[in-house]
Amino acid sequence: MLICHLLGDFVLQPRSWTIKRRHHIRYLGYHLAVHATLLLVFFATSLAENWQNIVAILAAHLAIDSLKIGWEHRFKGHRIWVFSIDQLLHLLSIGAVFFFNHPDLWHDWREQWVMDRIWAILIALIIILFVIPIIIRIFFSRWEREKEFSLRESGSLLDAGTIIGVIERLLILVFVLLDFMEGVGFLLAAKSIFRFGDLSSAKDTKFTEYVLIGTLLSFGMGLLVALALQQTLLIF
Repeated sequence: MLICHLLGDFVLQPRSWTIKRRHHIRYLGYHLAVHATLLLVFFATSLAENWQNIVAILAAHLAIDSLKIGWEHRFKGHRIWVFSIDQLLHLLSIGAVFFFNHPDLWHDWREQWVMDRIWAILIALIIILFVIPIIIRIFFSRWEREKEFSLRESGSLLDAGTIIGVIERLLILVFVLLDFMEGVGFLLAAKSIFRFGDLSSAKDTKFTEYVLIGTLLSFGMGLLVALALQQTLLIF
């Protein structure tokens, strides 16, 4: 259910849908249909036992996304908070269904530790590849109207910053799993050297702060996901 949520909300949801569904409810229907399809595919061999869980998750998803649309209209300047609360509610609804069906959770996890490792790695990769870039974009949306940044972005490669961020977070994940924390420090130092030319020639406090915040945010979230995965694999 968690993988279906990550795929449906971050991988298979075009950005245009998130914009248009604020004014046209059918795009919310499209989004819900994607989630329903994913759940039906993932639980195709056990629909008789899980149809009630699927209905519960879809109903919760519809209610939460409907609330989010209302919050986006009401709290236009707080997109990061709306996004965070929305995702937290989705995770809580999935957790509620899961715990309801698995009261003997700890025993099940220990018996299936191999599959748990695979799911944990897959979830970490989805978060690094798709979730964190969206979180960073939402975080920086507060400065979208800054003229200096829009002019600078027009002179760079399309989505270059996003691609660089994904690569660096994947490297952080590899270094942490290999217990090679020196590599994380080397990566941060190397990126700082590459960025030094831009920052020294810019003589622009705002741009310097923009770059530093983006770098620290990307490294921080990537490191948290990597450490969380490392500890999860140790448990299993």
